[in-house]
Amino acid sequence: MSVIKYIFADALIKAKKVTDVLLFLAGAVAVIVLIIGGIRYVISSGDSGQVQSAKNTILYAVVGLVVVIMAYAIVNFVINQFQGNGGSAV
Repeated sequence: MSVIKYIFADALIKAKKVTDVLLFLAGAVAVIVLIIGGIRYVISSGDSGQVQSAKNTILYAVVGLVVVIMAYAIVNFVINQFQGNGGSAV
């Protein structure tokens, strides 16, 4: 393996670790916001303004989770393509 390929492979591994941590944190934040939205919905006491605000919080949290999942899939796909693994995990 040439030095350039080794450096590139090492950089890919480090980038994968960093993105895994960042995507985990983003997913955890989205789940926490989803729970907060659920709590706000339950304690809204029928106030239409608070109910709508809680529903929006839940919606945005779900959208955030979808974005995190898609980002994880895209990052893994790109890194696997650079490494030549096809579809296997890093």
